[in-house]
Amino acid sequence: MLLLRYMNDLRPILLALTAVAALSLTHPAKAVDIITTFDVSGTCTPLAPFTGTTFSGTLTIDETIGTLTAIDVSFQGLSPFTGLASLNQATGSDWEVLVGNGGSAGLLLKFTTGQTPGSLVGFAGGTIDGDLVILHPSANQAYENLGGSITAAAGVPDGGSTVMLLGAALGALGMTRRFVMS
Repeated sequence: MLLLRYMNDLRPILLALTAVAALSLTHPAKAVDIITTFDVSGTCTPLAPFTGTTFSGTLTIDETIGTLTAIDVSFQGLSPFTGLASLNQATGSDWEVLVGNGGSAGLLLKFTTGQTPGSLVGFAGGTIDGDLVILHPSANQAYENLGGSITAAAGVPDGGSTVMLLGAALGALGMTRRFVMS
């Protein structure tokens, strides 16, 4: 008998949860762009007067449509390269990015997509397999023999869905407790 009493008290909650579930099924989820920031790191050969042997930074890719949206790569002795000029598919899974740093130098960065040949859709990282940094206007090289990796940055947040689900669960527990205690 006690169980039946509690079932009658919980009936409005169960009906409300069923209605919410039914409504969520009738409205399909909207497609969301997956934009991921990747860490860029590698080694290079400096040409005089430059002395750095490593480079690092980030690049941001919209994996849904396969577009490079931002880049920020630094070499010792030069301003960061942030001015995306072009992105071209060289051959197969090889890509070339041309980036400026505000006028004093240009970076030509070659990388391979590995598991997603011919596309940046679904890009999950790759290998840097060239090229060089050229000074303007002299056209002298500052760095060459670039090599390294592009890897997904650690600690990507989930967009708040975990907090939303936790809040809904706590709310449901509070309502249940209210009906059981009365």
